Formats: sequence, C-alpha cells, structure tokens
Amino acid sequence: MNGREESIRHMTGRMKRIINKHMRIEKLPVPVGETLRLSPSEIHSIQAVGHNEGANINTLGGLMGITKSAVSQMVGKLEKKGFMKKQSAADNNKDALIYLTPSGWNAYEIHEKFHERHLNDLLERLGDFSDTQIATTSMILSVLEGVMDERMSELFNI
Repeated sequence: MNGREESIRHMTGRMKRIINKHMRIEKLPVPVGETLRLSPSEIHSIQAVGHNEGANINTLGGLMGITKSAVSQMVGKLEKKGFMKKQSAADNNKDALIYLTPSGWNAYEIHEKFHERHLNDLLERLGDFSDTQIATTSMILSVLEGVMDERMSELFNI
C-alpha cells in the first residue's frame, strides 16, 4: 500500500467515525424545556415547518424526504403535543396547511440555536484554513458523496 492509498483509507475511516458519531447524536432526545424532550424526528419536523410555514403535507414530505403518511402522522402527534396546528387552505378545504404554535416556535428557536453554536464552533476552528483548503475539502466530500450514492444505487436500486 502506498502513502496516498493509506491516506485515503485513513480519511474514509475518519469519515465513518464522524458519521457514526452523528448518528448517535441524531438518536438522542432533544431538550426543549426544563423537563420536555422531543425525538430527533419531532424536532426536525418542527424545523421543517419553521422553515416552510404554511406548507402542506405533500410539500413537507418532499422537503423532508419522507412519505405523506409519515408527515401526516408526525403532524398529528405534534399537534396533540401543542407544537403545530393545521389550517385549511383558503382555496381548498381538503388541503391542510401546517403552522407552528408559540410552543412550536420556542422549540424551533432552541434547535436553531443549537445549530448556530455548531456552525460557530466550526467557523472558529476552521478559521486558519485557507479558502483553497476549504474548497479542496468540499470537493473531496463531494467525491465521497458520489461514491456513496453509487453504492446506494447498487444496493437499494435508488
């Protein structure tokens, strides 16, 4: 094995560890108050509605990459918990538009602050890297993503 191949193996091993750590984080309940915790899928649904308030079930499903049925179930669950509300569209009574309640907006803000801290940490720690180094890293990640897309296509006929 040459140095380049060894470096690539080391890089992909590190990437696997990063992905595994990310997946562990994504399974943890998200605190949105003193005693209240939401599942990652619940908080990400709140985030999707916060970014697209007034969207319908179909639109949210497309944005989140989940089925209309899954969105509908999640909206119902979060509606019962007081984080979302459905409202009929003005031009179509069958089409429900989804909005956050004040509690939903509070949870949204808490989650957004978490992501903001994460981004600020990255900006601070990557501050000494040149634009060229950042661009090169981005290109490498794009290649890795392309290889993963190919494997998924082979394995899952996507």
